[in-house]
Amino acid sequence: MTGGVDSLHSHTPISTTPGLDFERDMPGLPLSFGSPVGCWDPSPRRQHGNRRPDRRNVALDLTNIQLVPSSNAENIRDRWLRPYIMPAPESDEVPKAYQPFTLQYISRILRTYSQRMLKDEDVPPIIHHAQVSGRKMPRALANCYSLVRMWENAVSGSETMVVNTIEKEMDRLAEEGPSGDDHELLSSFQAYLIYSIMLYFSFLTGTSPVNDKTMITLMELAFRTARNGLFCAAELTHTRPSWESWVIVSAKRRAIFTMYLFCSVYNSDRLLPNFIADEMRGVYTPGNKVLWETRDRETWEREYDRHLIDWEDGMFEISELWRSAETGTSERRARVERWVGSVDEFGMMLFAVCAHIHSC
Repeated sequence: MTGGVDSLHSHTPISTTPGLDFERDMPGLPLSFGSPVGCWDPSPRRQHGNRRPDRRNVALDLTNIQLVPSSNAENIRDRWLRPYIMPAPESDEVPKAYQPFTLQYISRILRTYSQRMLKDEDVPPIIHHAQVSGRKMPRALANCYSLVRMWENAVSGSETMVVNTIEKEMDRLAEEGPSGDDHELLSSFQAYLIYSIMLYFSFLTGTSPVNDKTMITLMELAFRTARNGLFCAAELTHTRPSWESWVIVSAKRRAIFTMYLFCSVYNSDRLLPNFIADEMRGVYTPGNKVLWETRDRETWEREYDRHLIDWEDGMFEISELWRSAETGTSERRARVERWVGSVDEFGMMLFAVCAHIHSC
């Protein structure tokens, strides 16, 4: 592969993030990165005349959020055991049947997530733009952006060094004590998920270093961020939450849904069964495209108010895409189509996978 260390300088440097010192925060890196169960419980632009300032570039305070903690998160942490425990004889639960083309479809999409991190102002659909556009990027995500660039620009012969560096960062994330900051917990989980996907579908070293230990750690990190809540407090009363709270909870849900898809590929490759994630029953599906992509608070608040009206019969839940007695009814079909009509590419991918499995 062409490029090398110098080619990293052609990208927007992550190391310019204020407050991030790579020699201090990522000791051991050999390169310089450029210049400056059951349902869940629930800098401003210059002002002209009398016009209000454009607030699109104002950083959000993602530490000021209101979520509802849940005790069900342990079921996510223990999810790795599920393929080894077959349902009881009296249970009607059966493994999900993944077709080879469905697994290939999931794999192809997941492999693009790290590649999107190379493009200026682009993010994979499990990371919200507000997480990386503020005054100070979380350490886990700043390191992740730098290591992804090292990975994608690796010179032939340096593959082992690059993989070892990424594994060292993954070990740091795994050994890091749980933080009380929800954004930090989420960022660590997102970074570990990106690394796991990147290494699993690797062609650099021939064999993937991702193993059962990696997957167990991934689910542990998912548990840590899910434990603090997968719902905004306002969502449970069908009112508008703060933009900051919605950003964090939406990114959480997207990242956890992605982890489940990745686990399905991992299990299938090992001829292990996959089962419905009952621990996610009742969790809301990804919000509509406008809500996720808008960079203006006023626009977001206006769109969310419309969103509340559109879904005054209840927000759309992931379990509505699973096969049930209501599958195919006119009421369920209408809700599914209403949701599909508003989603971004991540929601459409989620729908496609569920349609392949559940005929929703």
